[in-house]
Amino acid sequence: MERWRCTAGCGTISVLPDEFLPYRPVGSDLLQAWLDAELMGSDPPHVTENERGCLKRAHEHFLQRIPSLTEVMGQMINAVSPSATQLWGQLRKLGELGDILRFLAEKFKTSLLGDYRCLRPRTATG
Repeated sequence: MERWRCTAGCGTISVLPDEFLPYRPVGSDLLQAWLDAELMGSDPPHVTENERGCLKRAHEHFLQRIPSLTEVMGQMINAVSPSATQLWGQLRKLGELGDILRFLAEKFKTSLLGDYRCLRPRTATG
């Protein structure tokens, strides 16, 4: 993982590989397989007990994000108040989890599991 120091004294910036998720010790492929199993009825991936706990927490964060994701995506979501399954199905039409994450970051400055500081515009300081 690359880490860069800001010359203006803003701290450091990490550049995560595509298969990594911010603040999660599981990769995007594993989370996608887990959400597909939990929400779409596919076969669950084989995971360790530690991974299972991480994936369950990520799933809970996704459930908490349904209202804000629905709000930012607006008419792109077919249901007014989608269930987790409906929202995940709509998001999966965008492609793999990496595609979904890029789309949310580029278009709406947000992410699937949280509003991370790295996605917010930097404020000017005087």
